[in-house]
Amino acid sequence: MPASTPLQSLGSSPTAEVHSVATTNHPIGGRVIIVDRHALVAQSLAMVLAAASVTTFVATDPSLDVVLRHVRAFDPDLVLVDANTDEATELVRALSRQGTKVVVVTDGSDRIRVASCLEVGAAGAVSTLDAVDRLLSTIRETVAGRRAIPTSTERDLLGELQTHRRERAVRQSRFHTLSAREAEVLEELMAGKSAADIAGESFVSIATIRSQIKAILRKLEVNSQLAAVAMAYQAGWSRHSLRATPAPGRPREMSIPRR
Repeated sequence: MPASTPLQSLGSSPTAEVHSVATTNHPIGGRVIIVDRHALVAQSLAMVLAAASVTTFVATDPSLDVVLRHVRAFDPDLVLVDANTDEATELVRALSRQGTKVVVVTDGSDRIRVASCLEVGAAGAVSTLDAVDRLLSTIRETVAGRRAIPTSTERDLLGELQTHRRERAVRQSRFHTLSAREAEVLEELMAGKSAADIAGESFVSIATIRSQIKAILRKLEVNSQLAAVAMAYQAGWSRHSLRATPAPGRPREMSIPRR
């Protein structure tokens, strides 16, 4: 869905870069931690902020314990978090819960992840494709205690997140019909194992495994192991996700001990 807000570049996908050619006549001040695995992008952003009299600290390790340690030591007014890392949502959640202001930085490639960060407490989002003045304005407003993201933009992003979750739930619904053992076999297929491999590791006959694979294909309504595996990946399915959202009456089955 095209955005008509100042965050319109969230929907684009060119290579991300921070343009450091502009400066500001209105210093921001304060202290900012930049959390980004990409050192070049982080250092470019730090240069832009330095021109606005911001003291920055760059953290290229986004793991929660490391970032929390930096926050305790540096006591920032704001933390900028790269939204395109797997740790982003949980990092934003943890920082927001302890009262630290967070803005996520994105290259526009994953609006759903940006929305997830907003949902758990991010005060706003900026794109590395935006003009520097807009980026600085967002940071200035957030440091000043004002929410810089337009309400309409946030509403649109959160709406996309809810739609994404509903569609994912529909895709995953068929997997709830699998027994515990069938789910285990499907996960083994996803790991690239053959029916013979699975049978050998489970101490059962290959005929038993083939029977379980046939049941998987029937329940998922696909015609091949490859299609079943592709469907599982597309749905973001795993046995962990199946346990997290159990369907009433799903058959229970003892897993066969492994070597």
